[in-house]
Amino acid sequence: MKLRHCDREHEVVHALRSGSWPTGWNQELRLHMTTCPVCAEVVFVVQEFQREEALVHTELQAREGLPSAGLVWWKARRAARRAAEQRAVEPIAWVERGASALVALTVLLLAVWQWPRLAAWFRNLQYSTPSGHLLASPAYSSRGDWLHQLGQVWTTQTSFLLLVAGGLAFLSVMAFALYEEWREG
Repeated sequence: MKLRHCDREHEVVHALRSGSWPTGWNQELRLHMTTCPVCAEVVFVVQEFQREEALVHTELQAREGLPSAGLVWWKARRAARRAAEQRAVEPIAWVERGASALVALTVLLLAVWQWPRLAAWFRNLQYSTPSGHLLASPAYSSRGDWLHQLGQVWTTQTSFLLLVAGGLAFLSVMAFALYEEWREG
């Protein structure tokens, strides 16, 4: 793209800045401004800048001046500190995500590798579960020895209950990690 340029552009800018526009302009410069697209664009841009300058000046007067240098410095330092903290935490977050993915992959690979043992263990567990008759027994409701019956379930199913508790803990941690990631992202 070739930039357009006009030799009289500086005259137009000077006339606008000096405040002699539009009455103080000579007829030749006015005619040039209406025919030259570069100068017309310069007039538009300079007028927009002057409007913005007037708005800023009005706002500063309404606020009774600029904020103190100390306040500006403090805000800049606080923003820089936040940016530095974000940069420092970013690698830690990546390591946490990687560790979570590695743990999930390890559990999956262990389950696949030991599937025959796990399937046999679940089959044995299914046939040795006494929970159906314990909860429905009349002794449970009449005598109130539920603690004794719970102890029997615990001793026969300890490994299963520990596996369930570990799985629930893992799922809880993963759900919390996903929530934190969603909240930050």
